[in-house]
Amino acid sequence: MSPMLLQATLSFCLTLFCIWALSPIATRLGLVDAPNHRKQHEGSIPLVGGIAIYLALLVATLLWGQTQGGNEGPRTDIIYVFLAAGGMLVVLGILDDRYNLSVLTRVLAEIGVALFLIESLNLRLSNLGDFAGLGKVKLSAWLSYPFTVLIIFVVINAYNMLDGMDGLLGIIVLITIFAFHLFSGLPPGLITIIVSAALVAFLISNLGLAPFIPKSFLGDAGSKLLGFIVVALTLSVTSAQIGQVRYLQPVTAVYLLGLPLFDMAFTTLRRLQNGKSPIRADNTHIHHLLRALGLSEKRALLLICSVGASIPLLGLMLARANTPESYQFSILVGAFILYCIVMSQAWYVASKRTQQVSINQVTIELNHTDNE
Repeated sequence: MSPMLLQATLSFCLTLFCIWALSPIATRLGLVDAPNHRKQHEGSIPLVGGIAIYLALLVATLLWGQTQGGNEGPRTDIIYVFLAAGGMLVVLGILDDRYNLSVLTRVLAEIGVALFLIESLNLRLSNLGDFAGLGKVKLSAWLSYPFTVLIIFVVINAYNMLDGMDGLLGIIVLITIFAFHLFSGLPPGLITIIVSAALVAFLISNLGLAPFIPKSFLGDAGSKLLGFIVVALTLSVTSAQIGQVRYLQPVTAVYLLGLPLFDMAFTTLRRLQNGKSPIRADNTHIHHLLRALGLSEKRALLLICSVGASIPLLGLMLARANTPESYQFSILVGAFILYCIVMSQAWYVASKRTQQVSINQVTIELNHTDNE
């Protein structure tokens, strides 16, 4: 058996085993997601998907990490930093899932993880490329530091916000990993192999594809871990600190992160426009919209994943065509504006539909009362 196949098999089996073993423990400890006005699933679901993925990643990297080369894990110290930072986010997510931590606590902890990653690896994005068409934009050391912290914080929370439908975040991250290798030209490495196999195993549980494996959710531990993995991989190929080679221009990398960033930005703008707090959770994400429009779970999942794949595909075509960075940036901004227009109109239709459904329900109840 080839090393890659062995790594993937171990990760897949270990993730399934951890989900099976941890689910009853999580239920007893109250680490479950109960249905409410924002969550319409049936019953309390164990939040162990992210924990299982991290344990699979931990075991595999401890077994093979020191023998791996390439951009994703060239040195043991990088792997240990990666595991430590990811572990911090998993612990934070577990505490948040169980005790509902305050926004300030979560923000400070996530900034702390970002600072730990930057300090440990000297990983800062200081060259933004020629995205404005006026020459390369280079940030000074004092400015590149908080800018990189902001990038890590935003991407982690963008992926966390998108986790609201069975299978959605797992499939989007698989698409992102696949696009990562297409964009960078790097072969699959230990981290992406392990995470991809673990995600496939999680999806079997999350989508209920195997009756002997209990249904599980990622939880904040899982969604933030996946967001961290994506941003760490992206920074590693857009800066030269880790691999000593820049494989991807920053503006092209934004296409790689497409849908989660688009959804986060649009949702934040819409909340501000409606006079609401931009950090207060509500039902205004893309998966909530498609449900409000009356689409089934399967159709909504297919549509969102299609949009999630189309943005990296657009960026890949532009990069392969050697499109100037300024043109890539302009097209990206245009794509986001188009996304906002379509989403705004779709929310208008959804609100009208919701009003009509409410009127119909009231009419039915009145007719039923009159008949009695």
